[in-house]
Formats: sequence, C-alpha cells, structure tokens
Amino acid sequence: MNQLNITNHQSIEDNYSQGLLPQRNHKDVYYSESSCRSNLSKFNLSSENRRILRKTDEFSFNKINLQDFDYNIEVQKKCRLWAKAQNWDFPTSSIKTIFTNHIFNYVYQWTDQSRQVVAYAISLYTPSISHIAYVFYHPDYSHGNLPIRLALQVVIDSHELGLKYCYLGRFSKDRGFYKRNMPGFEYFDQGNWQEYSTESYNAI
Repeated sequence: MNQLNITNHQSIEDNYSQGLLPQRNHKDVYYSESSCRSNLSKFNLSSENRRILRKTDEFSFNKINLQDFDYNIEVQKKCRLWAKAQNWDFPTSSIKTIFTNHIFNYVYQWTDQSRQVVAYAISLYTPSISHIAYVFYHPDYSHGNLPIRLALQVVIDSHELGLKYCYLGRFSKDRGFYKRNMPGFEYFDQGNWQEYSTESYNAI
C-alpha cells in the first residue's frame, strides 16, 4: 500500500480523480491501490444490474446523514462481529473512525422484511462525486446478491443526483471483481482511467 499525504491545494475530488483512496484510520491520508469508479455520464443499467435489483427487492434502506446517525455500542459491536465472522481485518477503532471522524458523510442502513438491520454502507457525497467506502453486512448474505446491491444502489442514487462519478474502492481479480459489472465502470491503471474489457485487463 502506497500512502500519500494530502496537500493543501488538493481537494477531495482531485485525490479521487488521481486514483487515490482515503486511508481508513486517517482522513487526511490517501493511498494508491487499484481504484475503480462508475462514470455516470455512461450510466446504463445492464440486465445483470436489473437482476441484482430484482433479487434484492425484499431489502429496504434508509440513507442517513452521519451527523444524524445514532452510532452506539450496539452498532459498533454488530459491525465488529460481522467483520470477524468473515475474517476481515477491521479493528473496532477503525470502525469507530469511519463512522464518526472521517470524510464520509452518509450511511445506508439496510433492513430485511422483518425490519432487522442486515447491512451498513458508509459513503461520501460531494456536489460532484460519491464514494461507497466501507460496507458491513450479516455473514448470512456474504455469498448472495446483497453485497452487490449495496454498491449498485449508491451508483443509482449518484446518477439520480447528477453527479459525475461514483467511486467504488479497490478493484482486482481477487478483490471486488464484481464491480466490473457496475454501470459506466472504469479502473485506474498506469496513471489513467480505462474502460474495462476482459482482453485489456488480462493483459495487465
């Protein structure tokens, strides 16, 4: 991981446009590692996107400003237990930081049909971009469609708001490979944003 300190003349949008992502423990530190995004000028829901929407229509969500969100010990414990059950390296201190002391300003709270909370998606919204930064979800859904829906919903909402890009975090064959199916998908490589194709990506 190649960490870079933010400079005074760089805006958050500038950092993202250069393929940088914010470090989870320090809101002013960014790193460069396989960033990807949805170019919302090329937004178009594919048949696969629509399938994900249909397969997850039993879930509902609220998009909550983090200033208004009740981050408490129960939320913290739930996220920690979900992360631990899926062998994620995500300590409690980092969970607290991204909810309470970072650049992120919204959280999507997802519930099932019985109104039980099953997922959180911590996001950033600015006037021109968004970023679905971190997700926590019940391990029962780890191999289903819900994790994909968490990202897809932020892309859809960002398009409806008229934003330019929705940043999706890291992307590789081993991490977040499903993101290649997001509308207007692009990945950052060798200093440029590139459209994904199997042939070009496999050549890297």
